[in-house]
Amino acid sequence: MSSNRPPPRSPRPPPPRPTSSRLITLIRDAGRTEPDFADFYLTGRRQVGEHRAQVFSSWPVGTLRPGLDVPTAVDIYAALCSIDVYTTLHTERSWSPDQIEQWWGEALARELLSP
Repeated sequence: MSSNRPPPRSPRPPPPRPTSSRLITLIRDAGRTEPDFADFYLTGRRQVGEHRAQVFSSWPVGTLRPGLDVPTAVDIYAALCSIDVYTTLHTERSWSPDQIEQWWGEALARELLSP
């Protein structure tokens, strides 16, 4: 005796979990129209910059590239390691997160550290 029921469907996979890059982008973009989100995003960026400055300041003299001061090192780090750079490399250029992390490490070492 055959059944006229269709075969069971495979369950749908769960939607992808948001990554930190998606969350950061969402908060930043929401800040364009919602002042609270803009304040939250900018406060977070400031706090991260202050933390990096503390870390860079704790390094022994001569660790940073000659002529590079801590505020400029923090600026370079922020410019290279931004959500926009990540999005460009990952989404537009199809780099894997591991490739991006590898490149960031190499680029930061070149730009920030003494030879």
